[in-house]
Amino acid sequence: MNEKRIRNYEVKCLLQMLETIISGEELPKWNKQPEWGSLYKLSDYHGVANMVYYAVLGMEGEKLAPWKPKFEERFHQAVLAEERYSSAVPELLNELEARKIHAAVLQEYRMRAFYPQQDMRGLKCVSLLVEKGKEEKLGEALAYLDYEKKESRTEGEEWYYKIPGVLIIIRTELPFTNRKMQKYFAVPVKSYEKERGHKYIHTFLPEEYYIHIIGCSAEQYARGSLDIRDMADLWLYYLKVYRDLDWKVINKELEYLKLVEFHVYLIQLAAYWFGGMLFPENDAVFDAMEKYILTKGMQGRKISATLLPLVKEVADFYRKDLKRKRREQMLDWAFPHMDYMNTMFPYLHRAAWLLPVCWLLRLARMGGRQAYVTVAERNRRARRAWEAFWDPKAEAVRSVIGPRKDHLEKKIRNFRRKSFGLAEDVRFKLAKQVQKLKRKT
Repeated sequence: MNEKRIRNYEVKCLLQMLETIISGEELPKWNKQPEWGSLYKLSDYHGVANMVYYAVLGMEGEKLAPWKPKFEERFHQAVLAEERYSSAVPELLNELEARKIHAAVLQEYRMRAFYPQQDMRGLKCVSLLVEKGKEEKLGEALAYLDYEKKESRTEGEEWYYKIPGVLIIIRTELPFTNRKMQKYFAVPVKSYEKERGHKYIHTFLPEEYYIHIIGCSAEQYARGSLDIRDMADLWLYYLKVYRDLDWKVINKELEYLKLVEFHVYLIQLAAYWFGGMLFPENDAVFDAMEKYILTKGMQGRKISATLLPLVKEVADFYRKDLKRKRREQMLDWAFPHMDYMNTMFPYLHRAAWLLPVCWLLRLARMGGRQAYVTVAERNRRARRAWEAFWDPKAEAVRSVIGPRKDHLEKKIRNFRRKSFGLAEDVRFKLAKQVQKLKRKT
């Protein structure tokens, strides 16, 4: 890997610290201290600041001193989250078992078991895959356990929150952009292996779970949301299970999903980051992948799209979705709802059937206003050009004074807003308009 070309010193130091934490070895001596502010922000951005605290615990230095408490804060948050979720999740699963609701815990919560210490895998939420058609019973179960429903930030998810800080995310199907992957992972949750001692709580077979992790990693990578923490998850899980997995089955399924090449490169990149392994023949690919992951999809997209066609597919999906939203906004703007139109055309209260006519009248008015503004602006420019032709000195003075005048008026307006509030400023503008009208009349 050509480190000089793609890496700054802080990235190198961060990955070295994570490698030593995972492997349990000593941190090598650095030639110089990193810029700890940049390193903290990068580690926090990728969800591993709490892990880095284990490496900086015995370090001292003037540059580190202001940032060490921030690493410690993330560490304490991870410890608290571990305590809360380790008691809340079993309680929730027992309640779902009692109410006969089929469910399976997804990746985030399960990955804790593969870290040297469970609190190294900081939890912000726990995701559950729940059978369809049981949303009402599920809501009753969560309400019984004092969870409140929150507004979800992601389509297809339901969020439930419990004080002092437990967030449960419910899904009835896994989110995949590619249709083949959608179909492959659209397995009813009740068909998964049953958790030991449970009839309605399910788990994954080792090979099944590995394919699930690679599929989710590919989707996250394509969306630009795969981060260093996800790579650590993958590497620690791989180290734990690779000797016992049936690789013929896994490779056959990954070949069907067209993820074999991506899977190989992803594991090799994780081995380079956290295992100290070198793959000089793949420097160009790793260069692009590392850029892509560290910048959350901002750089290295071109090679990533050839490595994983899903990257381009996701980009096309977002582009189509953006066009659809813009089209809907244009329709809402051109043909507003009845409630808005009633304020402009009061007679719609009595004759709602005239709504299409009112839409046309509104568009005609707006078109007339725009035409008037356009013509007036052109006339103003023509007049200014004519005046500049006959009196260039006056035009030169105006070109200097005009911007200064506008700047001064803006400062006065801002001062009035701060001193008297927005209402006073609005009254001042209205008074000026009234004065102009009086002069015209």
